[in-house]
Amino acid sequence: MLYGQLVAEATLPGNARRSRVRTADPIVVIDSSEIREGRIDELKTALTELVEFVEANEAEPIAYSIYIDEEGSRMTVLQIHPSSASVELHMRLAGPAFRKFTELVVLSRVDIYGTPSDALLELMRQKAELLGNAPVVVNELHAGFARFGSGGLDDAARLDDGLDRDASLKNI
Repeated sequence: MLYGQLVAEATLPGNARRSRVRTADPIVVIDSSEIREGRIDELKTALTELVEFVEANEAEPIAYSIYIDEEGSRMTVLQIHPSSASVELHMRLAGPAFRKFTELVVLSRVDIYGTPSDALLELMRQKAELLGNAPVVVNELHAGFARFGSGGLDDAARLDDGLDRDASLKNI
């Protein structure tokens, strides 16, 4: 099994076997920033414009969400992408807009979860340097799984193996 790829193989009731499913490595990026005093309203406007741009121009992000704490002093950006290439595209398309944030925030830290490409690491380091010389930290997957999509188990049940998953779950 190759590290970083989600590979699922399960033995199901009746000795039926689910086929192997391989997907690209998802990448999660979480960055935290201090909001410059007196700039919260201007920041909120700029963030709304950025999110609208990303939603209109990038089809691949699974999630792109920005949170501001109760005091209005810290901002956290959460991104979930299906691949390193998706984040690279985001950085190239939205990157020019980051310049206007230099007067609004000071980037404290960028955490990347997954296995980023060298090109993505370089783009993230450039962003970190622009917005406050924040450290860029890579966190590699040790163990876990992901269920993307609204159906969770129902999405997995779409595998064409003819099994009644609802009946199988009742026996657990």
